[in-house]
Amino acid sequence: MRVRTLLEQLVAADTENPPGNEARAAALGAARLQAAGISYQLFEFAPGRQNLIARIKGNGSAKPLLLLAHIDVVPTAGQSWTSPPHRLTEKDGYLVGRGTTDDLSDAALDLEVLVLLSELKVPLRRDVILAWTGDEERGGEGLRWQLQQSPEVLKDAAFALNEGGGVEIDAAGKGKSAALHVAEKIYQDFTIRTRGRSGHSSRPVPDNAIYKLAAALRRLGEHRFPPRFLPVTRAFFLATADSEKPPVGAAMRALATARGELPGDALNALDENPGIASLLRTTCVATQLAGGTGPNVLPAEAKANVNCRILPDETVEGTRRRLQEVVGDSAVEVVAEASFGGSPPIPSEGEAPAALEVVTHRFFPGIPVVPYMSNYVTDSRQLRAAGILAYGFTGLALTDEDSSRAHGADERIPAGSLRRATEMTWALVVELAGAH
Repeated sequence: MRVRTLLEQLVAADTENPPGNEARAAALGAARLQAAGISYQLFEFAPGRQNLIARIKGNGSAKPLLLLAHIDVVPTAGQSWTSPPHRLTEKDGYLVGRGTTDDLSDAALDLEVLVLLSELKVPLRRDVILAWTGDEERGGEGLRWQLQQSPEVLKDAAFALNEGGGVEIDAAGKGKSAALHVAEKIYQDFTIRTRGRSGHSSRPVPDNAIYKLAAALRRLGEHRFPPRFLPVTRAFFLATADSEKPPVGAAMRALATARGELPGDALNALDENPGIASLLRTTCVATQLAGGTGPNVLPAEAKANVNCRILPDETVEGTRRRLQEVVGDSAVEVVAEASFGGSPPIPSEGEAPAALEVVTHRFFPGIPVVPYMSNYVTDSRQLRAAGILAYGFTGLALTDEDSSRAHGADERIPAGSLRRATEMTWALVVELAGAH
């Protein structure tokens, strides 16, 4: 199967980020497109790092559809893999390898669909654009460069399909629900910095930078941002409560149907599932520490990185001010680091969501298609900020166990999943772009 062959090549390309080396993967896609007679462009956004863009023309009666996938993968260092991470290995009914779920399978599926459109000469009302981009795992510089330096190849798209959503199946392969990614939290790092009197450690002074930082982090650790619902989150809670463990599901229903103040007992019960609980609030957590220059020297400075995931209708500056208030000490600096960018939620109704629901029910009859907001970030935020309605939805149906292995050891997909994934991705593209 051509998709599996391409996926095997992409996994072997080893585009661990940093540094990425996406040019190796882009060359594989370019060779496949060239063999199919499809023109393409390669864009170098940094040495050895490339985006691959190709387009199949439609009749122009509707604006283009963009198929986006990133070709960099996260590092494997320190992880205990049971097979070489950059070699696609079939075992126990799975294809195991770095990038199989995030996001090399989508890249292979999208390119295969573009080739099929060309081979079968499918009439299209929209152009279909393929974009393989780099650096998504480290902040999205590949797509950011593309939108800034050569936007004409992407910016006329009306819709985009990207990672972030899709069908969840049970262990028997039966569909449970389908998530339509329409929003994501804003990723933002803050540096918390304290300063103190340096000197010889044999002469301690009260003005100690490490102690001041520890006190600030203790206050931050005890603080929780206020919980509240966005419309997409309330709908998600109501639609998925029955699929959760009974205590969590009951808490989700109680919270989503509450009038006025959210019930504290339900909020506490939801803490059993941090992934769901964090959808109700901005979260901030300390992730790195540094301080001092030697074991016998009083520290002149200490600092920590605090990573925040901010609700999309809130701001970085507003979050920074809240952290400063919680610290309660004007001598403690709270500085926002470089922004990853963000975007507001996009509509969960309209032409594209309707088409995605139709196709989903063709393959998985009767399952709910639920708009949702993610805690993690994707390159969709950059497309949405540029005016492109980017929906996270993939044709690759996975169990929760399979999805949870993304970024971890023995990342995998079911060995028999690629054929149906190709058929579903094909159906999605034809539904959205075909000349009906």
